[in-house]
Amino acid sequence: MRSRTPAWSWSWAEFKEQFEHQFYFSYHQKIKEQKFLALRQGDMSLLDYERRFHDFFMFASYYTPNEQHKVERLRDGLRQELRQ
Repeated sequence: MRSRTPAWSWSWAEFKEQFEHQFYFSYHQKIKEQKFLALRQGDMSLLDYERRFHDFFMFASYYTPNEQHKVERLRDGLRQELRQ
């Protein structure tokens, strides 16, 4: 990227997009996105579920445009007894 543009002109979003485009295949990103959408707590501990949620979230953050949507998606994946 340095050879194409001066470092001071990069925004974080531009750098991240270029980096992911070059080093992270879109196929793998799509798989992580699908795992995020299908994620349910099941028999995981709450801590494990939360970790996995945040790991997958970075690949599908546009499905949760604000903090309220993020909390709702996290809550909706919890086991029924914990949702209440």
